[in-house]
Amino acid sequence: MGMPHSVLVVDEDLEQARDLAGRLETMGFETFIACSDDDVHDLLSSGFDSVVLDLMMTREDGIQVIRHMGQERSDANLVIVGDADRRILSAAERLARARGLRVAGSLSKPIDFSVLGRMLERGVTRAGAGSRGINVQVAQTELLQCMADGCIDVTYQPKIDVRTLEFIAVEALVRLNHPTHGQLLPAAFLAMAEESGLISRLTRSVFLKALAQTSRWLESGLALQIAVNVSPLLLTDLDLPEAFADLADKHNVARDNIVLEITESWINEEPVSALDILTRLRVKGFNLSIDDFGTGYSTMLQLNEMPYSEMKLDQSFIRNATRDRETRAIVESSIELGHKLGLKVVAEGIEKQEDWDLISDLHCDEGQGFFIARPMLAEKIPPWLNHWNSCLGRG
Repeated sequence: MGMPHSVLVVDEDLEQARDLAGRLETMGFETFIACSDDDVHDLLSSGFDSVVLDLMMTREDGIQVIRHMGQERSDANLVIVGDADRRILSAAERLARARGLRVAGSLSKPIDFSVLGRMLERGVTRAGAGSRGINVQVAQTELLQCMADGCIDVTYQPKIDVRTLEFIAVEALVRLNHPTHGQLLPAAFLAMAEESGLISRLTRSVFLKALAQTSRWLESGLALQIAVNVSPLLLTDLDLPEAFADLADKHNVARDNIVLEITESWINEEPVSALDILTRLRVKGFNLSIDDFGTGYSTMLQLNEMPYSEMKLDQSFIRNATRDRETRAIVESSIELGHKLGLKVVAEGIEKQEDWDLISDLHCDEGQGFFIARPMLAEKIPPWLNHWNSCLGRG
């Protein structure tokens, strides 16, 4: 492993903590123990590769420790353990992820050390590796300057038909090519763009780049759909359907080749305007996807009232469905619900073979994720497609 992988064991029972730490040391990990509240708070800021946290402590419980780790923006790889119901452990995982933590998983006691070892090994590569700007937040003036300088990049992530394995679409994903920090993911600038009112300008820039690229692909004989994210904040602009339709027509991209993805986790203060705009987008031929399905609080109401043509299952469900019975049930019922409503169902966050096998078994329509392909620049799509077809024996 090169440098020893450091693990902090957080458990108020010193004997249990020593036993766990000893077992991990025999597996090649460098271990430290935190039993008191003071120890926990002091050591959590020390930059450990991983933290093994007992959820069921009585003084400062594991949920409070997770809250503290979130406040400290800990980058440690977190494993939650405890003598608790599986649903409680799963809820703690979801909470930790919601607080921005990197969670390898959770284990019931008695601990299966072979599984724990694999979870800890995932923490060898830190979250920041390969994706700069994890904790960078871009100021409004910086975003304005980057847009003026043409530093808005678009990458494309392939989407695959689960049944036929055909490459059928890409999702356009915005990146900011920052002069100091390099390429930044949306987490560094999207919230600020929405709060400052720059989201409309940013969306238009991404939409124009995606349309121009799609037009080039279509002219070269590569037929595919393009999916573009649209902030719910734009669903108050009654001119949006005409603007999008005009741009699509000018680039000779058929409107039914365009999927507009609307994040589901929002509370719409103007539902009549949103219904007006979304319905007119559908009337004009665009496809509409309810993105991150299952993460918001008005899911069923939106499905009933808004004219979506596609449901996109949030990656947090896909990531956990292969090892969590309750999450699998949610994925299965969501796919069934989507099909009964006449919607195409897309699963994002496919990261391993088991994820693909699951969505295939459950008859999901499309899949997207690192197991298929990472987001890439437009010029990388043709060679990736050649490789994909070669792997399928279609070369």
